[in-house]
Amino acid sequence: MPFKKGALHRRGYQVAAGRAPGTKRQQRRVLRLGPISGGLASLMLGVGAVVAFGAIATIAALAADLPAAHDLATFPVPLTTRIYDRSGEHLLYSLEDERRDLVPLAAVPELLQDATIAIEDRSFWTNPGIDVGGILRAFGANARSGAITQGGSTITQQLIKTRLLGDEPTITRKLKEALLAIEATRTFSKKQILEMYFNQIYYGNQAYGIRAAATTYFGQPDLTKLTLAQIALLAGLPQAPSAYDPTQNPDGARARRTQVLDALVEEDFVTPEAADAADAEPIVVKPASTALYAPHFVFRVREQLINELGAKAAYQGGLTVLTTLDWNMQQLAEKQVREHVDALKANNVNNAALITMDPSTGEVLAYVGSYDYYGNTPTMQGDYDHAGIAYRQPGSTFKLFTYLTGMQKLGLTASSRLYDIEWQAPDGYHPRDATLQQHGPVTVRQSLRESLNLPALQVTRAVGPEAIADMVRQLGIEREWQPSQLGLAFGIGSGEMRLSDMASAYQVIANMGVRIEPTLILRITDRDGKVVRDFSKVEGRRVIDQRLAWMMADILKDNTDPNGSFVFGPWTSIGRPAALKTGTTDDLQDVLAIGFTPTRLTAIWMGNSDNSEMRGISSALGPGVLWRDYMTTVVGALPPDWYPRPAGIVDRVVCVNPSLYGGNGSGELPGPYCPSNFRMVEHYLDGTQPTSDDRAFYQSCGIKLVAPFADWQKDYDRWASAAAAGAHNYGRYTWKICGFAGASPSPTTAPAPTPRPTPTPRPTRKR
Repeated sequence: MPFKKGALHRRGYQVAAGRAPGTKRQQRRVLRLGPISGGLASLMLGVGAVVAFGAIATIAALAADLPAAHDLATFPVPLTTRIYDRSGEHLLYSLEDERRDLVPLAAVPELLQDATIAIEDRSFWTNPGIDVGGILRAFGANARSGAITQGGSTITQQLIKTRLLGDEPTITRKLKEALLAIEATRTFSKKQILEMYFNQIYYGNQAYGIRAAATTYFGQPDLTKLTLAQIALLAGLPQAPSAYDPTQNPDGARARRTQVLDALVEEDFVTPEAADAADAEPIVVKPASTALYAPHFVFRVREQLINELGAKAAYQGGLTVLTTLDWNMQQLAEKQVREHVDALKANNVNNAALITMDPSTGEVLAYVGSYDYYGNTPTMQGDYDHAGIAYRQPGSTFKLFTYLTGMQKLGLTASSRLYDIEWQAPDGYHPRDATLQQHGPVTVRQSLRESLNLPALQVTRAVGPEAIADMVRQLGIEREWQPSQLGLAFGIGSGEMRLSDMASAYQVIANMGVRIEPTLILRITDRDGKVVRDFSKVEGRRVIDQRLAWMMADILKDNTDPNGSFVFGPWTSIGRPAALKTGTTDDLQDVLAIGFTPTRLTAIWMGNSDNSEMRGISSALGPGVLWRDYMTTVVGALPPDWYPRPAGIVDRVVCVNPSLYGGNGSGELPGPYCPSNFRMVEHYLDGTQPTSDDRAFYQSCGIKLVAPFADWQKDYDRWASAAAAGAHNYGRYTWKICGFAGASPSPTTAPAPTPRPTPTPRPTRKR
């Protein structure tokens, strides 16, 4: 074996306690000193006494200002905080001011201990905390140079400097260091001091402690697997980590390694042959790669962690953070985002973001902030979190809030009659639907099925934009808008929001009216394994009526049903009931899809970082198809359940065209002039169901068209005149309108629609 067992401390070597007194001849020489010499001696003794008294006074003054030596053990050592996925098996990232991983002395190989002692402090096992000879040598060198050029510090002194005093190059600090080193040696055993040294000393490249150093330079956290050459390199680093850095100064590192190997041979710890072999090895640095997975998610976790415990605890507390992230789901989300964006590059789609959460717990299961975190182009700023930081217009996904406000404040129901008819405001604002069509009287359900703008603007005017903003806050989103943003267009999505806020608001509907604060963290434990925070215990609060949430989910469920919405259903069906709302903004800058089942909610955004316009894309064909493909897999192993119908929901048969291309009608109980085939069962919150028939709307002359606001009547009459003349039928409607003569022979009985491709939604137009 090349490693020998003999060692100074194991051989029992001791430092002499003192010298024997002088010989008799020496004593007689002293006695024969003459009067002058005797006077000189007395003077020297007096001066010595004064000097000694001054030294004692100085030491007393310094000691009064010293920290306690036992602070070495009690003063918190900055430790690395590690962030894991929900299983605890996948390290996502580490937060650290000092990269450190504590290790007991028993886990440090004896040869590594010997190498450190041989090069740093050969008298470690026997000195009282300071090495007087080393100090004298350093003092002489410093006196000659006029500056602190040598330390002469023992391992104990280095530990004191690192942990308690700092490295200010002054004589006062050195004296304090020596005093504390002596006190520390009295307080702790040598093994305790050595263990603290191995865990606290700096090895360069942000590595504090020997295990962090082994991992940083060699990717090897198991110290027992280090080679002699690696041991020698590590042992030589603490004296001057920058000068001996193998990544920046390999020649300096090689020379220092040779010094350590020579010291090991001199102390009889290894044979010359073993040292020569190690010295001949090339220095190969294999640093461990810094783990950073799901980067945007990790940075939001860091944000939540700091908000909960503060930055110091986050970066120095040695915490273990178990996040909500589902590793498999995250990988699927990243893969699907890349693939779908790649498939749409020809449409100038270059970026996307995605959030998946469990609506019943608020736990975020997958989080993709951009197409590629490491990419950086004008259209795809990868490091920018488009899921949790970017404020973008949500388009028609915002209509959820508009209609909820109408239901809560106006008593709107799924069959309430709204009007898809264009109008122009005095200021010139002239909104249109994405299709540029006008469908006349339609229900709330049909308005959401086709994502029509004009009915939503009618509701916005009726309730006021401020009331819709209040609804957003009622759902738990703390968001303020400038008054200039609160025009009528606010009701169709002109107010900017983050994707994470949209997902959080939709969570209330997906959880049947109960708000749960989203969390990215399941549990936080401290360095001792004690639970500091537990977010797995869900606390929710009801913010809207369960029946109202159920009703909205039932309406949005049509958008993933090919038999419910001809616009979206064919593109977004996942083979089970699911609610969905999509959105598109001006000039095709943003397209979104937000949908849910009782167990999973996913929100998706597509667009470009520089707001450049996409081409030939829609919310259904872009994020809608991504949502479909991704959610089909995500919920594939879960039961295909839907929400149970709550108490307090009643049904009525109302006058509504029930065909796939229908949705028009009075929305009231059928009266004598309601077309005979306009019969549809609709759901209502008990107390909001219609109680009278529609004879005020359907009359013998046809539809009695009265605008909801008097200043719109002129625009409505213009529409009625064109409709009665055969316009605005789109192969779906025929119109007979009181006061407007036309060729339409029937009251509004829709012919069978001519089969045609599913219309592609166009961007929301806001002025």
